[in-house]
Amino acid sequence: MPDAPSTSRRPGGVSAHEIAARLDHARRIAREAGEGTLRYFQTSDLGTEHKGDGSPVTRADREAELFLREACRSAFPDDAFIGEEFGELPGASGWTWIVDPIDGTQSFVSGVPLFGTMIACVWQGRARAGVVYLPGLGECVSAGEGLGCLWERTGREPVPARVRACERLSDAMFLTTSPEYFHQTGTRPVFDRLERAAGRTRGWSDCYAYVLLATGRADAIAEPLMKVWDKAALQVIVEEAGGVFTNWSGERTLEGAGAIACSPALLAETLRVISHGA
Repeated sequence: MPDAPSTSRRPGGVSAHEIAARLDHARRIAREAGEGTLRYFQTSDLGTEHKGDGSPVTRADREAELFLREACRSAFPDDAFIGEEFGELPGASGWTWIVDPIDGTQSFVSGVPLFGTMIACVWQGRARAGVVYLPGLGECVSAGEGLGCLWERTGREPVPARVRACERLSDAMFLTTSPEYFHQTGTRPVFDRLERAAGRTRGWSDCYAYVLLATGRADAIAEPLMKVWDKAALQVIVEEAGGVFTNWSGERTLEGAGAIACSPALLAETLRVISHGA
């Protein structure tokens, strides 16, 4: 059996034991919340509304977030909590849970199974544990800082998740949710440059794209418009799978609207294409 996670403090003030405890809990409750959303998937009982930014929200989003908020606070009552639909609850421990109950709600309301429940555990501005569960596909990818990244699929043994080696965009599978977001942010020329530079481009979207990257089925992702709950879980998953996750300036941060995720060898070229197309 593997050794138990160390209880010693890391330079950032957090122990492997603290990370592992939250990761185990996040895996359990992500599955439970995600399975709950399937009660509404591909039915007429969605209760869909549109928020101020035009994005859809459903009864399933709200119920899943309320479940996750209670599940997080009951297990770790001193931790803070941030959710997409119901906002923030303060905490005193230094830890913050950040959840997106259904990432890819447009897929969900369209009856397309490329949506997921995302949970991140953040300490001092960095995601230390993250889970993406895709209930419509029966896949889960999860990671803890220093603990690696795990890929679980229904009916198969769990395996380590790893970003595949790819050194040139011309050989890469490039993913983004939709050119629509590049239009909205005035960055359509960036999408055009990335599409020309990449070997292949697909719109396998939202958190599903990052699951593909972390499990070696895609090579690069660029998104111009993401909120913190869209990306917190993805940061640690991509990094623990051997990839890089940055903003459009190449900074390893959750701040800002844009995100890049790719193999380390592709980062410099991707940044050049985004910044000036070289």
